[in-house]
Amino acid sequence: MANQRITIIANKETYETLSTFKSIDKLNETVRTYKETYKDQLNKTDIAVLNILHCHSAKYTGVSFLTKNNIAKMVGRTRRTIINICNKLESLGILKQYATKRKSDMQQTSNAIAILPIQDPKQEVKNEESNQNFTQETQKISHQKNNIFLKQIHNINHLNMTKASTRTPYIKLVPKHLQHYQAFLGDKIKILYGRVWLAMKKLDVHIDKDIMQTIAHIAFDKLVDYIKEGRNLNAEQMNKIAYTIAYNQLSEREDTKDIVKDQQAITRALILLDKPSENKKAPSLSLFADVIGV
Repeated sequence: MANQRITIIANKETYETLSTFKSIDKLNETVRTYKETYKDQLNKTDIAVLNILHCHSAKYTGVSFLTKNNIAKMVGRTRRTIINICNKLESLGILKQYATKRKSDMQQTSNAIAILPIQDPKQEVKNEESNQNFTQETQKISHQKNNIFLKQIHNINHLNMTKASTRTPYIKLVPKHLQHYQAFLGDKIKILYGRVWLAMKKLDVHIDKDIMQTIAHIAFDKLVDYIKEGRNLNAEQMNKIAYTIAYNQLSEREDTKDIVKDQQAITRALILLDKPSENKKAPSLSLFADVIGV
């Protein structure tokens, strides 16, 4: 099938227009209903992808814009698998995918994915009747099968021609692949990311930044899980959680725990060296055994 011409520009106005729910509560209720309705058709990976889309559909209620690559990393699957799952969820009427392009260079970017409200039979009849009134519009955007959004798409195209792109602000000092957590954590991700690095500083070790970013990803995921569970966390509590997770990860991960252990051994030995002693006896070499392999 030939590629459709992309007419939707990825920006704030687009996501606001595509928003499918008036409240988070209604979104949560709808997702729960979908899981129950299609429990015999959705496997664990399907549910995991739906959960990720659900978690990242808070800022523009019902709409997310994660790349397939990022979703794949989160669930430990390939990009092709994620594409197939999203297409499956779309075929079930759970979501709708919109191809979008950047304003800066007009190149394709990540799809906007909208979780669809549950429709009753009466609404479906109205939608079928409305098809006759939108024949020309349907020809222009034939990939839009759900006519609930035809009027919205028309408005989006108008907005794209008349308004400049307004993207979610890029938060400095936070890695690009962690920026999407703004959808759930807002601008607090900068301070939370700092708490992850503070754990490394407190342990007095130097860890590769890629490992630290992985640990930050783990901490942010856990915070999102807590928020999704309905926990009302204030900023201080979130900071403590991020710090504690990072501290524990550094102390327990296979690729960092030996570094932490060695540094702690050195610290203990140096404290004893600096501590006044009546007999001035030198500390035993065994204090450094963990470091020098004695």
